[in-house]
This record gives sequence, structure tokens and C-alpha cells, in this order.
Amino acid sequence: METDRFRDDDAVEFLRLSASEGWICDEWESRFLCRTFPQGCLVKRVQGFPVAYVTSIRHETSGWIGNLLVHPDLRRRGLGAELMAQAITALEEAGVATIWLTASSSGKPLYERLGFREIDIIRRWSGAGMAVNPDSSAGLSPSDLVLMDASGWGDRRESLITSLAAKGTVLTGGGAFFVVRPVGGISQIGPWAGVSAAALVNLFDQAVAPSQGRVNLCLDSPAGNVAVGRYLERQGFKAIGSTVLMYRGEPPVYLPVHVGALGSLGSMG
Repeated sequence: METDRFRDDDAVEFLRLSASEGWICDEWESRFLCRTFPQGCLVKRVQGFPVAYVTSIRHETSGWIGNLLVHPDLRRRGLGAELMAQAITALEEAGVATIWLTASSSGKPLYERLGFREIDIIRRWSGAGMAVNPDSSAGLSPSDLVLMDASGWGDRRESLITSLAAKGTVLTGGGAFFVVRPVGGISQIGPWAGVSAAALVNLFDQAVAPSQGRVNLCLDSPAGNVAVGRYLERQGFKAIGSTVLMYRGEPPVYLPVHVGALGSLGSMG
């Protein structure tokens, strides 16, 4: 069984397999990650056919591992652990001090054995609404967005934030911003960052109009930001699942009060 880099033509099979797991992701994410940090996006193949995947991204002093996925017929053979170890090595050789990921309850023991520690819970919220332009003249430059995001994560995640902002619609106001973009038939909100929990809530109030009908908004929000969780409940959003936010390496300067939602649904941080 060979291991090599995730190629563009691997995305189709990866998306088919990830959809069978109930994941929400799209081809753009895979291509973005492979372009941004190719040495950390890896595939195991059997006779040339991809059967296991891992993706990762490097920021300035931290990195993120996402989308560890093994074909169901080949699980419990150590393929996932091998890919994880290779992604960790790629990030550490690139100079990161802290590595992040989100873990399911079944995956958490593997990550603990690899030195990851729990730091928060990430709740997935879904609801009905429509993003509109807030009544605010407080526009933010791309560098402002990067700095505001860094206040929660303790690192400048420039390539991630600027790429997501270019891919989606950016809404700003009152010391906060969020990006909304289509992913897998829904609209995902994230990143959502601000100078305070009050700023996050005020922007959402201005920028998201309630709507009737099917669920069409989704976001992953840290439970550590209690005020945002309570606000989403009041707005009629439902928590439909959760993962464990974990890190390995240097303890991060993580301040969830500045984080309304992750930049992606698990794959990029």
C-alpha cells in the first residue's frame, strides 16, 4: 500500500466517501488545502485507488488536521494512525508549535494516544435564516479580518481567512465579522469573529434575518462561548451534534469569547 499526496483527481472519490459519512464539505476545500499545504494532504492507495485520506493546513505558528477518512472495509488496520502521524510530522517539520483538530467521540482515544488534549467542545448548530447586509458603515479590510480572527485563536491564519472571505460573502459591523458561503446544499456561517461576545451577537442580529421553511444555515461554534450558544438557542437554532476541540504541542492562547464559529465545518479550523 502506497502513500502519496492528495491530488485534484482524488477529490471525487473523497467527496463520495465523505458524503456517506454524513460530512458537509465541498471540492473547493480539498483543492484549497492541497494547494496551501500539499505535504500535509496525503492519500493511501491500493493498486492506485485511494482508500484513506488526511488533510491539514499550516498557519503561522499553528496548524490544523482535518478530514481523516478511511474506507469502511479497511478500518482498524492502522491506516488512519499512519496518516495522522505523517500529517503531524509534516506540520512539525514546517515549524508549527500547536496542532489543532476536532474529534468525534470514537476518534478521541486515537488522538489522545498521539498527544492531543481536549480544550473545548464544538457544537454544530442548524437553523433557518437569510444573511443580509447589516446597517453599518464599519467596513473591515482583509488584514482587519485576519487580526480579529487571531484574537480568538492566538495565531494569524491569513491564507484561510482571506481565501474564505474571497469565496463567500463577508458581513461586518460593530467590531465583528462573519463569512457566509454555500457548502453542500446549505449556507455555512464561519469564520465568525469579534472583539467580544456582545459584538458577535449584535452583528448576527443585524445581519441574519429569520426565515420560515427548511433549515438552510449551519455553523460550528465553541461551547466555551456561552453567550453565543444561548443566543443561537433564542434564535431557534438547534444543536444537532458535537465534536471535541483538541490540540497538541504548545498550549494555545485560545479565547473562545472572540469566536462565534469556526472557519469551516471541521476540515480547516
